[in-house]
Amino acid sequence: MNAWTVVLAAGFGSYLFRMSMIGAPGWIHLPARLDDSAALVAPSAFAALAATSIAGSVLGAGVPQAFVPLAAAAVAVVAVIRTGSTYAAVLAGMPTLWILTALTTA
Repeated sequence: MNAWTVVLAAGFGSYLFRMSMIGAPGWIHLPARLDDSAALVAPSAFAALAATSIAGSVLGAGVPQAFVPLAAAAVAVVAVIRTGSTYAAVLAGMPTLWILTALTTA
């Protein structure tokens, strides 16, 4: 089998799998408890990514490099507490991370 055929088949299969999650809610009905829990998937995924990044930065770097992700996470937490929106964490935390990274590496 040609390598390009495998790559294209895997890409198409991945695309179909992702699209099935968008179209499936119309004909798949989940129990209420599971449906309520599904709203927590995105915040949990962001928290896992942030925790991994922060742990890697803190354990593998010095104080200035560890300060940047910890400060960005603190700003994100404050934004969520003040607004109650998980989107506020991304809107406040990511620019803080970018700005502090630019200031500490310059």
